[in-house]
Amino acid sequence: MKTFRKMAARLPLWLMLACFPVPNAWTQPPAQPPVSSAATQNTVDVDNREHLVVPSAIHGTIKLDNAWRFHTGDDPGWADPNFDDSAWPKVGLQTSLLDQGFETYSGFGWYRLRLKPVPIPDSGALDLSLFVVPHSVGQLQVFINGTEAARTQGMPVGNLSKAAMYQSGAFTLPINRASPDGSVVIAIRSWANADISHGLVEKVQLGDSASMAETLDMADSRRWGKNAIAGILASLLFLCVSGLAATLYLAQRSHSEYLWLALLCLSVTLRGVGETAWGLALMPLHVFDIYSVWASWLFIFTTLEFILRFTGSSARKPVRVWQTVALLLPITSMLHFETAFKYISLASQFVFCGLVAVMLFRAWRRGRGEAGVMLLPFLLAATADSINILLDFAANRNWIGARFASHIYHLGPIEYSISTVTYLIFLGSLIAVILYRFVRVSQEEQRSAAEIEAARSVQALLIPTQLPSSRNFMLDSAYLPANGVGGDFFQVLPLKDDSMLIVVGDVSGKGLQAAMNASTLVGALRNELSHDPATVLSHLNQVMLGATSGPGGIAVAGFATCLCARIYTNGQMTIANAGHLSPYRDGRELELAACLPLGVIPNVEYEQSTFQLNHGDRLTFLSDGVVEATDQKGELFGFERTQQVSHEPARYIAQTAQRFGQTDDITVVSLYFVPA
Repeated sequence: MKTFRKMAARLPLWLMLACFPVPNAWTQPPAQPPVSSAATQNTVDVDNREHLVVPSAIHGTIKLDNAWRFHTGDDPGWADPNFDDSAWPKVGLQTSLLDQGFETYSGFGWYRLRLKPVPIPDSGALDLSLFVVPHSVGQLQVFINGTEAARTQGMPVGNLSKAAMYQSGAFTLPINRASPDGSVVIAIRSWANADISHGLVEKVQLGDSASMAETLDMADSRRWGKNAIAGILASLLFLCVSGLAATLYLAQRSHSEYLWLALLCLSVTLRGVGETAWGLALMPLHVFDIYSVWASWLFIFTTLEFILRFTGSSARKPVRVWQTVALLLPITSMLHFETAFKYISLASQFVFCGLVAVMLFRAWRRGRGEAGVMLLPFLLAATADSINILLDFAANRNWIGARFASHIYHLGPIEYSISTVTYLIFLGSLIAVILYRFVRVSQEEQRSAAEIEAARSVQALLIPTQLPSSRNFMLDSAYLPANGVGGDFFQVLPLKDDSMLIVVGDVSGKGLQAAMNASTLVGALRNELSHDPATVLSHLNQVMLGATSGPGGIAVAGFATCLCARIYTNGQMTIANAGHLSPYRDGRELELAACLPLGVIPNVEYEQSTFQLNHGDRLTFLSDGVVEATDQKGELFGFERTQQVSHEPARYIAQTAQRFGQTDDITVVSLYFVPA
């Protein structure tokens, strides 16, 4: 039969990952006792029918590989021991039917063999057993002298619609009596709903019941070693990696690539569970086909998403398109478009590998060294797997001989291929890179946390914890940082003439650098001898220019908006603005002359304005964190809403903007003028 490769075309890229073999403790079959070559090779004609001569009592095993008669089709009369099968051609079980001159067929085929047990001295009644090994998904029904003796679980009983292809295992059956003429006729009915070229009977042995029982135990051990233990261990391995990735994600929620790595490994684990169930004949082929196709699509989806987030690639649209196209795999399978499904599966394999390789390569070129570490092992694995796919595909379509298909190597009981080795290397590089990234990110977060803590200590100098009291002014303030430490600052300085100097500003940037620049401005403000608003801003402009000059005269990007107002006890207010939001007076925005922020160009002359406050007037200074608050729909809090709440206390304004959707630091300073 053509080696069953339908699943290999569905996602061979990780088939080896889910089922790479592992060592299994089982021994070679015991040496066969000497058996007369005449008994195993000589034949005798009885009624012009050829019989294979065997001893009536055997201590050991005899291989019945040759002298079988074979015919395709199905006829219940072919089980009759009196049926004349002399016209059927002879076949050997160890050679494919295709190599023996038979055309590929599908459905039923019959094997017949006539034995002539020869009594030996001191032997009792006939006591022989058969050991039968089906090939791949072949289902068998065995008749001894016209009576059914055994069948595999998927062999149909009358109704062919109930037939199912399982990964059939070996079995034994007894031969207790011969026909009246002393012969034993073995008839095997075979079936598979697939293209058959090898033959569905792989091995038949004859021997005593004890030897056959021991042979069956060893066959079961081999079956577990080949079809189950490897899949179970592989599933556990990937489940552990999935758990590791999930743990890393819980530790670093901002790095979603760990979550998608966990889902990727979980999809491989699910595939391994399906492979194990299929290998142990717990799942029929038609169920496994559907299961494996959806597992393949899940693997493609999660792998592309993981690589996208791991590399930080901008190719979101091609990835989303291909993730959608990959959905055609299970849909095409459900529509039973077998030919289309094969070609779509084959094409998807190469496009998938190419897309992943391109994203890794581009990330490596952008300076992500860990992507380069993964690139070479992935290319090796993809190349080896692609070559195997092409060879298997060509062999299945008889374009090349079956011997040129992908080769399985053996190291004792261990089966492996080149793809197995390359994929294990790729998996190892994947784990190493992820752990390296986690450690690096953890170190960066520790440095960032230390920086934020240092910035918070600086922030205490920028935001007064207690406002000065005055019999002429009632002051309140609110400061709500967005995250970490920002560049907002304000100072309220009482002067000797009982006037009040209020300075509100916002330094560009975040973190320690912004806080340090703000602290520099606050320090300069506290040492400022002049209290004239325009003069204060001019001095702060020069200080900001010096703060943004790096080592060696190299300029560091940065500026600050600032508003400076001096309010006298009689209600007169002198104010100057350096690119900051204008304050509100009883819900109305004051019109101030616009001027450049601090730190843009030197020697800026700031224009000064004068206003007269009346008894009971409320003056509100705020930062752009209020206006730029954004809700989930992307709508800004805006100037209109800001104006509507500007006559409210400072904490109410800040909390209203925060509930709307805070995106930046929010600072509000409110002054209520009540002259003595």
